Amino acid sequence: MEFSKRVVFSTCIIFVFLFLCMPSMVVAADDNATLSSAEKESLGAGKADGGGSVFNLGEIEVISTTENSGNPTSVRVDSEEIRKFEANTVPDIAKLVPGLTVDRTGARNETMIRIRGFDQKHIPIYMDGVPVYVPYDGYPDLARFTTFDLSEVIVSKGFTSVLYGPNTMGGAINLVSRRPEKEFEGGGGATIDSNGYHSYINVGTNQGGWYFQGSASYLSSDGFYLPSSFDETDDEGGGRRNNSYKEDGKINLKLGLTPNDTDEYSITYINQQGEKGTPPYTGTNPKAKTRYWRWPYWNKESVYLNTKTAIGSDNDYYVKTRLFYDAFRNSLSSYDDASYSSQTKPYAFNSSYDDYTIGGALELGTYAIPYNTVKMAFHYKGDYHTEHNEGDPSQHFHEDIYSVGLEDTIDVTDRLYFIAGASYDYITTLRAEDLDASDNIVDFDRGCASGFNPQLGAFFRVGEGGLAHASVAAKTRLPSIKDKFSYKMGKAYPNPGLNPEKSINYELGYKQQFSETASAEITLFYYDISDYIESVYVTSTRYQNQNVGDVEEYGFELAASSNIVGNLFGGFNYTYLKYNNISSPGTSLVNTPEHKAFAYLQYKFLPQTWLMVDGEYNSRRWDSSDRSTKAAEYFLFGAKFQCQVNDYISFNVGVDNLFDEEYEIDEGFPEAGRTLYSGFDFKF
Repeated sequence: MEFSKRVVFSTCIIFVFLFLCMPSMVVAADDNATLSSAEKESLGAGKADGGGSVFNLGEIEVISTTENSGNPTSVRVDSEEIRKFEANTVPDIAKLVPGLTVDRTGARNETMIRIRGFDQKHIPIYMDGVPVYVPYDGYPDLARFTTFDLSEVIVSKGFTSVLYGPNTMGGAINLVSRRPEKEFEGGGGATIDSNGYHSYINVGTNQGGWYFQGSASYLSSDGFYLPSSFDETDDEGGGRRNNSYKEDGKINLKLGLTPNDTDEYSITYINQQGEKGTPPYTGTNPKAKTRYWRWPYWNKESVYLNTKTAIGSDNDYYVKTRLFYDAFRNSLSSYDDASYSSQTKPYAFNSSYDDYTIGGALELGTYAIPYNTVKMAFHYKGDYHTEHNEGDPSQHFHEDIYSVGLEDTIDVTDRLYFIAGASYDYITTLRAEDLDASDNIVDFDRGCASGFNPQLGAFFRVGEGGLAHASVAAKTRLPSIKDKFSYKMGKAYPNPGLNPEKSINYELGYKQQFSETASAEITLFYYDISDYIESVYVTSTRYQNQNVGDVEEYGFELAASSNIVGNLFGGFNYTYLKYNNISSPGTSLVNTPEHKAFAYLQYKFLPQTWLMVDGEYNSRRWDSSDRSTKAAEYFLFGAKFQCQVNDYISFNVGVDNLFDEEYEIDEGFPEAGRTLYSGFDFKF
């Protein structure tokens, strides 16, 4: 890493920290120079204003820290923040939130998010409170989830509401769509960059007794360009990255009824279709095999109903329901070589998945008990998975998951309140098919598992704008179909008898809102994990998933944001994460950096005309638990200029990876070099 880049980034961090964390140095902003609600939330402030376009029926938990006794450990990133930082897909928000890191599986060209080291199977993904993670393994490729139709993204960490349902061991991510408030409203935009282009449009109408929201987006790239310093390999010559093309289209349609001020009934249909290639491995690990893979389709379709009905003369009771159908289908083709024209080698194949989930949730709540808000939720989720390798019979799997949770928010005084909750999760395997030596269908052993999840959080308001919080939460993660039944391409033995993983999550933190535009926070966390599922070699060449892991993860997060002086704004966040595998000393947490930092400075010429520079640092991350390969540390810098022409249209130009840094998130899979972009956005 060049010394000049270290100096630039370190100076930026020190400068922002000195002026943001000391209330005596905070200069109040003028009326036109205010931070967005998400800046105050995601970079250290308190409550984000929900705004008129938020589909509140799709939210699970209250995260306010001022007007309500909510859970301040969750973070809201709103649509203004998403567009400001060009977070076009869900993984792009990771840099904005402390504790979040991007996780790339280069061999499958999948991008996900980790929360404090927990990978995606420990972090359910929801759309308007409806679970949309892949039934087979819990690993959705979040790079396929565009953000243009979202009003906000809510990230819950260690103290996650039991109302979400099962498997929130590491947290939860809820993608909340839009809801129109005006008689006619909308917006859209288009951007072209060095690697491709994207466009989107949102339109809506609210007629009082009913509303309609429609959204569409399209993202396309023939492949990204590598940094100019990249040295060519046998499978990669530099320039445009081989087989890195992608295409994603999405529509989101919502129709809602609002017969009165308290009740709401909404039905949503989402269809997203994509295709992608998997770039070849370019690293030095002799154990890594180059894959020549393409995904002809990666499609997802969802239909769900959200309702809320108030009950009682004073509306002290309510009933919420969610009913859903979510389908996921994809196809994978493996080829002989980089020509992608023949399939004659033993490792060449065509494989397809056909998965769907049906289910629902019922939530009951009451405000009738003085100083208490009591909520109970019942969840059912039926997962169906079908896999088919060309030439073999199709194999079918079916599991049912049930969960019941109870949560009470107790206001002890004006300053002190508690959130107490508990849930019980249960999973049963109803169908699991195997192939015998003659490729005939036979049955796996089938079983069931369960987990109990009590938790308690204490919250105390300190003076004006301060909030201290402490929590402890016992969490479980039920094993997936892949965990129990996959042969891992002949490298593993199935284990249908796997038990849930367990974790006790401790958290201690403090937030301070110095002014409308200045805030800071610190959070300390510790996770005591047991029955962690790890791969244990049972022969010299094949392993099996077993509940043998005892692991601890701990660290801290810092975040702040402020109007530094005049029209100059800034923010930063930093995460430190340490991992200790007690049962297997010497092994490392993979795909997660020990240090992650992000900072930005923004100068506003006018409220919506500004120049912003930002920087991100990630320390090295191990690609294998035995420390045999790693992706090196990296610094990334970017810049963006936005000009608001009038009340309806704005233009922007910018650059990502300003210094054309050569870097990797997953060892052997280099990322894009310098990327220039220009676009426009409009609203009405």
